[in-house]
Amino acid sequence: MNAHMDVTERAAVETEAVAEPPPDPARAAADVAAVAGRISGAVGSVLAGREQSTATALACLFSGGHLLIEDIPGVGKTLLAQALAASVGGSFHRIQGTPDLLPGDVTGTMVPLGDGFELVFRAGPIFSNLVVFDELNRANPRTQSALLEATEEAAVTVDGRTRPLPRPFMLVATQNPIEMTGTYPLGEGALDRFAAVVTPGRAGTDDEVAVLTGQRGRSVLSEVEPVVDIAEIELARGVVADVYVAEPIARYVVALLDATREHPHVRLGASTRGGVSLVGLAKARAAIAGRHYVVPDDVIELAIAALAHRVLVTGGSGSVDAGRLVVRECLDRVPPPTA
Repeated sequence: MNAHMDVTERAAVETEAVAEPPPDPARAAADVAAVAGRISGAVGSVLAGREQSTATALACLFSGGHLLIEDIPGVGKTLLAQALAASVGGSFHRIQGTPDLLPGDVTGTMVPLGDGFELVFRAGPIFSNLVVFDELNRANPRTQSALLEATEEAAVTVDGRTRPLPRPFMLVATQNPIEMTGTYPLGEGALDRFAAVVTPGRAGTDDEVAVLTGQRGRSVLSEVEPVVDIAEIELARGVVADVYVAEPIARYVVALLDATREHPHVRLGASTRGGVSLVGLAKARAAIAGRHYVVPDDVIELAIAALAHRVLVTGGSGSVDAGRLVVRECLDRVPPPTA
């Protein structure tokens, strides 16, 4: 550097030398798409014919949301959750829902230290990057409520002290249909904490053959290795948060929310949190597709998963199926933006 250069010029040269170019949104979205492809491939090696459920699970993972998988026993609900967990590096715990499960069994408790009177905190299984809560609606309502703070604020409060959960944190819960014996229906507040609800359904003929012949299914779950690490998930979440949402897209989402609230057969429509979740999922879907902006199809594709469980139908049983029918009707009635 020239010795005669004045202080102002020298500072300008040094600043230019260390300045980094602004991030390329398109390149960042392409990186997210690559990460999503690796996870999807790992999950697909265990579960065949679950592409849509896997795509929704990835949208939850990248948007910072939580996923509820609802279906009858034996269709791969838990296996989908475990395959997702196995493909992502980081800490993992599985919790089995039972009627006698206590909140402290999930969040953690204060326990004596040695033989003295001092108490120390022993963390529960919720302190993991990815938590699979199997048969959540077999846990009693008090234990279900213990998850509200964790799923909303990524923290739990025990003995008056709030403790943050690991980052990133995601809850994947499964539940049986509420008509089955020994289940406790999830309250509206608990359901509203889940960004999306999916119902995988029964596998197709070829997919069932693959399970019976050992090509897919639980027998190959142990072969799944992590294909991404936690740092990559955190980076992907940052990219998704920056995906552009135009005002017409946001107004379209609000119109869908209003349509559920004004539906003649609905006593409680989708919440504002539902709209936030839908936008987050749509942004994740856009990034997974390699785009740095949301298009109407992103919203349409995920609207049912994001809103149906938040809709309470008049005289209904509380089934998500009734909410899905309402959201489908709202999608048909509300025109998407065209420009």
